[in-house]
Amino acid sequence: MTNTDSPADCLERARMHDRLASATDDAPARMMHQAMAAEFRRRAGNILDSGMAPQVSASPIIELVATAS
Repeated sequence: MTNTDSPADCLERARMHDRLASATDDAPARMMHQAMAAEFRRRAGNILDSGMAPQVSASPIIELVATAS
């Protein structure tokens, strides 16, 4: 899981886990998917409640520097 998810991303992942939970007959897998769906719904709510936007770095990840020969 990442901290850069938007509320929409979190809710989409929750729906995906809900679908996976309803599609399996494996009880432990179903419980895991239900827990993951609840966690993503919780994350979406926290992001919306706090007004936090996804954190995106404004600086480059890798800076390329030309060397003088």
